[in-house]
Amino acid sequence: MSEGRSAEIVSPTLDRRSFLKTTGAVVAGATLGDMLLARQAPAQIKGTSLRLLIWSHYVPAYDVWFDKFCKEWGDKNGVKVRVDHIPHLELPARYAAEFAAGAGHDLMYFAGQILTGQYYRNLVDVSDLAEGLGKKYGGWLDAAKSAAQVSGQWYAVPDFFISIPVLWRKDLFASVGMGEPKTWEDLRKAAGQLKAKGHPTGMQFSHCNDANHNWRALMYCYGVKETDPTGQNITIDSKEMREALKFAKAMYDEGMTPEVFSWDDASDNRFLASGVACWIHDAISAYRSTEDTNAKVFQHTGVALEPQGLPGKRVSIANPNAYAIWKFAKNIPAAKEFLVSLADSPTPKHFWARRQCHETTIHAVDALSAELGRYPRAADTWIGADVALDGIDELLTGLLPRPHSRVRAEEPMTIAVLPEDADERWLVAVSRQAPVTTRGLGDDEADVILRGPAIALYLTLWSRSDEIRDESLELWADSARVTWG
Repeated sequence: MSEGRSAEIVSPTLDRRSFLKTTGAVVAGATLGDMLLARQAPAQIKGTSLRLLIWSHYVPAYDVWFDKFCKEWGDKNGVKVRVDHIPHLELPARYAAEFAAGAGHDLMYFAGQILTGQYYRNLVDVSDLAEGLGKKYGGWLDAAKSAAQVSGQWYAVPDFFISIPVLWRKDLFASVGMGEPKTWEDLRKAAGQLKAKGHPTGMQFSHCNDANHNWRALMYCYGVKETDPTGQNITIDSKEMREALKFAKAMYDEGMTPEVFSWDDASDNRFLASGVACWIHDAISAYRSTEDTNAKVFQHTGVALEPQGLPGKRVSIANPNAYAIWKFAKNIPAAKEFLVSLADSPTPKHFWARRQCHETTIHAVDALSAELGRYPRAADTWIGADVALDGIDELLTGLLPRPHSRVRAEEPMTIAVLPEDADERWLVAVSRQAPVTTRGLGDDEADVILRGPAIALYLTLWSRSDEIRDESLELWADSARVTWG
């Protein structure tokens, strides 16, 4: 088995949080719910160690963020943290090995394959933690409870789930006289017609998570139930299951090729990006990644609701993820406190709020441009300088440095972005590799200088204005244009 990646994060200094109550009162009688509201770590975790087992995230940047969060949390609380990342398909075997040995990590991550029900007798009851977080953030979805509860008790803390829609090629469907698919039958018909034109579909028949959620979605849309409501009695041998299997075989025979028997979780992503697939059933990440890898496919791909099987029956099977703590863990208090801090961490929430803020703003600017019949000027918009400066930073430090960014130069060069009405500045180093942006740098020595009011710079850099004119913008206009599907 691959050992994956490990990051050992050691705290050289031990800083204590400010207590809202006396340390003695906290150690003696405070519940985790009290600490959740007070945001204070129990004193006894200082000077201890914590081991985490987690998947290798399909977005590598998340692992970078997570490891950084762990280091900062460890430094703040005086805990030596070790994080072990391994491929998600290897996680079940690792759980089994640790269960058999009665030793291993303190905190583990269920990814896609949720085994709370299998191991709950050996997991810490985390009802105080989960209920506290639920009260703080507005309650849990029923799907979250299903992944983390057994008989009403919480044995895991839900993290997030990955929604699985239908990603379909609008241009290919139109070529056979079809529009957005509403039912599984629509998908079967489209696949059958388009396979003959060299554009089959594909869903994994293999040992991977995508196979689980794809075929379960189809089964449930046709009324299949694997167990009764108690979860104790298997009900899969049913008329509904036979009808679902009959349909699945027809869809494979008519619209797929044998390669699906050897696919992994990323195969359908690559299948869509290749331009061959007429549709796939997968997470939206497969769609978003084509924005960088195949812009034409991205432009012609639509996102559809889970199709109906039986009339009105749509059941989308999401990939849930949850954290659990072994009863034999050596540091249960630190594991609980870590989960509280992780839930309260602002970075993911701020990241998506920020991204949606600028995506919405740029869409609105596009609407204004259509109304005006030209690129808008800064004065035509409602945008404030603070939003503009944040949008420049989001583009230069968040979007531009991505590995698939097309901003490249044969000879290394630097681009300075200098708002005239603010102190912020950025210096972008461009070469044959992904660009590197540094905040706080940027001067007249740069090879290219983009200078102007913050709002005008924001619109220009996001390819929504011609207010700032300079020959040096050619590189930017040709390779850094921001578009949305």
